[in-house]
Amino acid sequence: MNNSFSRLIDGMNATLRSEVLTRLDDEFARGQVFGVINLLNTFKVRADWSAGFLLQQIDAQRTALDGVAALLKGRAEAATLPPLPAGAAPQAVPVAELLAMRDDGNRSIGDLLGWLDAQRERLAPQIAEQVEGLLRTAMRAEVAIELKNSPRPLFAEMSSGQEDPA
Repeated sequence: MNNSFSRLIDGMNATLRSEVLTRLDDEFARGQVFGVINLLNTFKVRADWSAGFLLQQIDAQRTALDGVAALLKGRAEAATLPPLPAGAAPQAVPVAELLAMRDDGNRSIGDLLGWLDAQRERLAPQIAEQVEGLLRTAMRAEVAIELKNSPRPLFAEMSSGQEDPA
């Protein structure tokens, strides 16, 4: 039976904590082991087997981009919109493709922000506010997803060589 990537990382971390840290009395060496544990935790949530957070980011982008397209549909200002990527992310694609889709979505959001800045005077104020709100929501969601999928850093443990009881 194959273990999940997450379970493998958890096993490595448990071994480092129970078998390596318990045998080290050098503060610097202990800090280095905590650095390795921190790195493994980062790999656990961002490695190839962990595409979930990318799908969440792409979904947040898609919601904003589709919302802007729907908001401007049939309006004269829509003719000047930058091209928007189409379609939702398929669930079973390589992580490299998901990264490219996420990056394309970020570029599109950036292009739309530039477009909004250039067109703001021509847009009805409520339309401009709604477009900006959709884009800001997507950008905030991406940051929130990144933070949610990032392990708590072990800076105190790395600098002291001691396990934080919290």
